[in-house]
Order: sequence, then structure tokens, then C-alpha cells
Amino acid sequence: MSRFLRPEIDFDPDKIVLCANCSTCRWTCTSYEEFQTEAMFAGGRLRLLRSYVEKNLPIDDDFVRTVYACSTCEQCVERCPIKLPYVEIIEDVRKKLVELGKGPYGRLHLMGDFVQKVRNVFGEDPQTRGDWIQEGTETSTDSEWGYFVGCTASFKRKEIADSTLRMLNYFGIKPQILGPDEFCCCSPLIRTGQLERQVLEEAEDGSVQDLGTLKVEEVIMHNIEQMEARGIKKVIFSCSGCYRTVTLDWPKFYRATHGILPFSTQHLTQFLALKVRKGELKWKGSFDERVTYHDPCHLGRHVGIFDAPREVIKSIPGIDFVEMERSRENAKCCGAGGGFKAGFGDNAVNVAADRIKQALEVGATTLISSCVFCKLNFLDGVKKRDVSINVLNIEDLFVDLMGLR
Repeated sequence: MSRFLRPEIDFDPDKIVLCANCSTCRWTCTSYEEFQTEAMFAGGRLRLLRSYVEKNLPIDDDFVRTVYACSTCEQCVERCPIKLPYVEIIEDVRKKLVELGKGPYGRLHLMGDFVQKVRNVFGEDPQTRGDWIQEGTETSTDSEWGYFVGCTASFKRKEIADSTLRMLNYFGIKPQILGPDEFCCCSPLIRTGQLERQVLEEAEDGSVQDLGTLKVEEVIMHNIEQMEARGIKKVIFSCSGCYRTVTLDWPKFYRATHGILPFSTQHLTQFLALKVRKGELKWKGSFDERVTYHDPCHLGRHVGIFDAPREVIKSIPGIDFVEMERSRENAKCCGAGGGFKAGFGDNAVNVAADRIKQALEVGATTLISSCVFCKLNFLDGVKKRDVSINVLNIEDLFVDLMGLR
């Protein structure tokens, strides 16, 4: 196996040769459907990776682009007959490319730059992170409940943060909000391989300032310490990406030296589904439309939450619920995850537009999801297709039907 090792990539040879080359993953791959080339699906990328390592090929821009043109949706893993952990492999490759100074692709480095500078991926003023909180909603400084808002809901889709807080208030919960002390969950950085790298900034006069070393572990530890110091025991999430990252990734950084996380994690769809089962959620209105539900990759395939959102939706009076052709484990990706929207914006919107087409094909007038990134990309997809369909998250529907806004 020594022929598979080269100093530049130095990738685990046992992982490289696992792929059976059956190409089963090709036919449901978001990237392949968009680019229509053999390198743009899991099996093709692994064959390409093997060639680069085995033949000692120099890493070029085309290789880097191919590695990053993937939304890490895990549809390939779902289809794989041997359950090859492709997403773990591609994230490891991205990490190595960053270590070599070859990655991330394009302008994806800006997310890491911004997190190092202002602790969010959008470069927004961190002091405004809690400015979405409106008069009439309530937070606390000593509740055992915490709401981890995330960068996108804090700065780009503030209505999602507001709706989630109103939902919690309705059930008598006044959560703690970290505000400026909430840093990025680091999902975009982990997905794009930016776990640790030097951050440089060029000034207007051409000089270069060293902003230090971005370390994902330090950002994560800050968030955990902030919640622990505030006595938070239960953390709820509206962002599926944040939920997936805190539930699956944070423990990898925390467990070795500290043990298990000092709080439990719960997505808002799980929270609402439990209220439905206990009879504690009595809808005040009806929604007399045909709706369909899009499974976010991070909430569905990555974490396995498929039933909870459907329980909530089906409990709403008047709902005519239909499934799209591809749903649950086989749901098509919205195109926003894994750095795909940030690195391949037009392609990501094409993917969203195609998913919207699938919703329209089953006669849905409303497309419901439970991920801030999905909603963001679907809204762009609606504009691209110039079609009439509502795009809502479950929390949007909740506050509207309960008259909370």
C-alpha cells in the first residue's frame, strides 16, 4: 500500500480503495445532476483522488474545484451498498487541502476570515447579533433553556430567530440568548476544511496584516463555556446546520478532555412534535392548502430526524399533506450546504429551482422546511423560476397560525 502514500496529500490509503466503483451514487448526486461530469459525484471523486495520490499528480485548480463542488448532502452514503463514509472522506481531503494552502476553493476562505475577525461567517458587527429581538418577546439571564440562534438567522433571516423565540415564549420558556457572546457554530468551516489556518488581511496600502490563526476548536470551546457559565442545560436550535454540528461535531472536540457536553440538544421540530404527542399544542387556526415537506440534509440524513417535522405538519387542521417523489432518506438536497452555495452560487440556485419544480409537480402551494439555509436558497430558487409557491419554515407557520406576530 506504500504506493498510495505521497508527502503532499498523505491520505489514508485504506479509505481511497474502499469504493467499489459501482457508480450507484451517481444517479441521485446533486453535484452530478448539475455538472454532468464523471468527476462530480462521490465515486468519481474517489477515483480522481486515487489517481492523484497513486500517480503523484500535482494538485491543480481543477482538482480543488472538484473536491469543493459537493454539498456534502450524504445522498451518496444513503445509496452506497457498502455505506462508504464519503462525506467524512471529502471533508478530510478538504482539510488537507487547506493545510497545504491549496484550499478552500474560491472565496470560501472569507467565511474563515470573518469568523477569525468578528466571529460570524458574514462579517457582520458581532455587537448586533441580538438586534433581531423585538419588543414583546422575552428572554432570560438564568433559564436552564438556551436558544442557539446561528449566524444566518441572526443576520440574514431574522424572522426565523424571532419566530423561534415567540414559539418558546408561547410555551412559557424564556430562553437565554448569548447575543454578542454567541460565536459561529463552525459548521461552514468544518464542512470546508477550515479547522485551523492562518488568516491574513491586505490593507488598502498593500500591506498585509496577520490576524492570527483561526482555530475551530477554540471557537467551539468558547460557545460551550459561555453556555456552561450561564447554567444552560437544554439548548434548542432552529438552524439544522447548527444542530447537526453541535450534536455530532462539537463532542469530537470536547470529549477527549472534558467528557460529554454539559447540555442536551434539541431541534425545534423535536420540541414541537413532543408538544403534539403530549396534547400540549392546540392549533388556533387552520391551513387549508396542499403542502409538501423538504427534508434538510443536516436534519434528515445526517442526524436521522424525519418523523418529528411531519408529525407537527400533519397535526395542523386543514393541511393537505403530500410527499414529493424524493423524500425522507432519498430527499434531494436544496443545494445550500457544505459550502456549495457560498462557492457555487448560481449552481446552488439551480439545484433549489429543481427541488421547487418537484414540489410543484405534486400540486403543493406551500413548500415547508425546517432549515434556515434551505429557506434562504429556496427563496432564491423561486425568483429564478418565477413561480408562485410559498416557502415557509415550520416556525413561520407556527407563529402565523397561533397569531403570535
